[in-house]
Amino acid sequence: YKTVENLQKILISVGVPSVFILSIILARQEHWAALTSGIFGKGDGYFLLPVGLPIASFLAALAYAGAGGNLNLAQSYYVKEKGYGMGKYAGRITSLLTGKVESMSLSGSKFEPTPANVAVFRQWWKNVNIEHFLVFWLTGSITILLLALLAYVTTFGTGQTTGDINFMLAEADQISSRLFPFAGTFFLLVAGLTLFGTQLTVFDATSRILSENLILAFPSRLTEQKLPKIYYIVLWVQILFGVGIFLSGFTQPLQLLTTAAVLNAFAMFVHVGLTLWMNKTMLDTAVRPSRFRTVAMLSAFLFYGGFSLYVLLDIFMK
Repeated sequence: YKTVENLQKILISVGVPSVFILSIILARQEHWAALTSGIFGKGDGYFLLPVGLPIASFLAALAYAGAGGNLNLAQSYYVKEKGYGMGKYAGRITSLLTGKVESMSLSGSKFEPTPANVAVFRQWWKNVNIEHFLVFWLTGSITILLLALLAYVTTFGTGQTTGDINFMLAEADQISSRLFPFAGTFFLLVAGLTLFGTQLTVFDATSRILSENLILAFPSRLTEQKLPKIYYIVLWVQILFGVGIFLSGFTQPLQLLTTAAVLNAFAMFVHVGLTLWMNKTMLDTAVRPSRFRTVAMLSAFLFYGGFSLYVLLDIFMK
C-alpha cells in the first residue's frame, strides 16, 4: 500500500501542476469560455452528448472520471491500511519480505452504539468525507477539466482523430510546436505515468478484493493468515495476464481502457446495490446512511445498471 500511495503522491504533485501550467499558457479567453459552457452541458452545436459519440466510450470516460468501480469499492481497504478509526484494529496486508504478520478478521466487527461511541464515529466520518471531497472529488474534478481544456485547445478543429489513443500524440505534437520540443515529450511522460499509476492502483484493489473472496469462498482450505501470500499470487497472475494481452498483439490501449471502464461501471452497479443493502440492514440505526445518501446511492445504482445494460444490448444487438 505504501508503494502505491507514495507513487500517487508523486504523480499528483507533478501531474496536476504541469497540466495547470500548460493550460494557463496555451488556453485563450475563448477556450476558457468554452470550458465554462461545457461544465453546464453546452457544447458546439449540441447539449450534453455530441452526436456520434459511442456510448461505450462515454461510459468509459465516466467510469474513469471518478466513479472508479473497484477502486471505489476498495476504499475500505485503504481505511484499514491507513489505520483510520476502527480500521486501526482490522489488520493489514504486510510485505512477504519483512516476514511481519498482522492478525486480521474478514468478518469485521461492530461497536456498541452508545452516545459517546456514536459521537466519535460521526467525527471520524466527517473527517473521512472531508478528505474524500478534497482528494477524490475536488482534485479529480479540477484535473479532468484541465485535461479536457488542454485537449480542446490542442486538437479541436485540427482534423485530428479522437477515436483512439493517437489524439494524445496529436496533443503532444501541438504542445511541442507551440512551446518547445521537450514540452510535448514531458506531457506524454506525465500522461503515461498517470495511466500506469491508475492501473497499478487497480491491480492492488482487485487483488485485495479477489484474495479476500477466495478465502471466504474456500474457508476449509484457505485461512485469513494466508491472505498476504494469496494477495501477491493474485497480483502477479493479473500482471502476467496483462503482459499476455499485450504480447498477443493488442496495439490500441483505448480499447483496453474502454473495456476495463465498462467492467468497472458494472462492478459499480453491483457493489452500490449490495453496499446499500448491507448498510441498511446490518448497521445500527444510528450509523446507517442518511436519506440523502440513500437517494444518491439508489440513483447511482439505477444509473450504472441502466448504462451497463445499454452497452450489453448495444454489443449483442449489432
